[in-house]
Amino acid sequence: MATPDWLSIDDDEIVLQLNPDVLSQIEQDYRAARGSQNNWNEKVVYKYFNSRELLKVLGSSMGMSSYRQGAIVFRTYYQDNSLRSSNHEQNYGQKNIDTQGLPILRTLMHLDGDVAQKVCHDILSHPVGDRIVKAHTFVIRQISSQFLTVINDYVEEKLRPYAIALISMITVLSWCTPIQNLGRSLRLPELLISNCWFMSLVIFVTLLLLWWGVTKLPWQMPSLPRSRQSLLRDLGTYLLGLLENPILQIIAIAIIGFLLLSWLAIALAVIPIDAQFGRIIQNTQNYVEPSLPVAIISLRKLIINNLSKILTRYSFVLKFIFGRFIK
Repeated sequence: MATPDWLSIDDDEIVLQLNPDVLSQIEQDYRAARGSQNNWNEKVVYKYFNSRELLKVLGSSMGMSSYRQGAIVFRTYYQDNSLRSSNHEQNYGQKNIDTQGLPILRTLMHLDGDVAQKVCHDILSHPVGDRIVKAHTFVIRQISSQFLTVINDYVEEKLRPYAIALISMITVLSWCTPIQNLGRSLRLPELLISNCWFMSLVIFVTLLLLWWGVTKLPWQMPSLPRSRQSLLRDLGTYLLGLLENPILQIIAIAIIGFLLLSWLAIALAVIPIDAQFGRIIQNTQNYVEPSLPVAIISLRKLIINNLSKILTRYSFVLKFIFGRFIK
């Protein structure tokens, strides 16, 4: 969706240029966003800015750009279409609050949740002052909700190589015996496949080195044709959509929880392995373990969302950890 003329980013500040037509459009969007929902579940209808643009605003709010705003800044201007000429102004006897190009509303939003707002005095007596304030607040709420999405996307991008390597490592551990049998049939060195932890660490380090090497290449790797890229992207989106189904996520949480508890119980000798109940637990564990990588992939988005919430809740964490990503 293209950015409309009335919404822009200027000097790392989000600027709203309102007029009666824009107000009517925003009010329609407001009704569409709310629908039958309450304010806490308001649907996001504005996605005009891409992640890179909002990252610059976020970086400026942390003092990490040339403008160093120190907060997320929203400025709103208003001009009556019917008041562009002095004749109309005399006929209607209204004030034009777009005087000398000064904003009529200015909101500062800090990472810790504090909000400060300045209001031009003329808006208090303007006929549509309440509509302007309502539109300003609605757009701020809509765009603010996208900052968490921006952080989600960027955290996912930066953690992707580590996530791939970690899931591959867990896959090797979960499927260790079949992989060892395959390695022996391929006559691989026994030193390489004899220990499951050693195999998993080799895979983890190898994948990270490959990722690092590809990013440092002085030339761009050849890419697949567009049709195949689109096919693979659609297939990946479909599979992730299936795995991220709420029911499957509950099953994934149960699998991970059971494995963790059983590993702890066996490691701490809470359940004797030679006891009948211990053998049942161990057999169930051997049966469930191969599904562990799929369970982690199913919870991938949930993990990233919670990590992003931690970053936004504690501004010092966002500045010192996520701030390095913005650089």
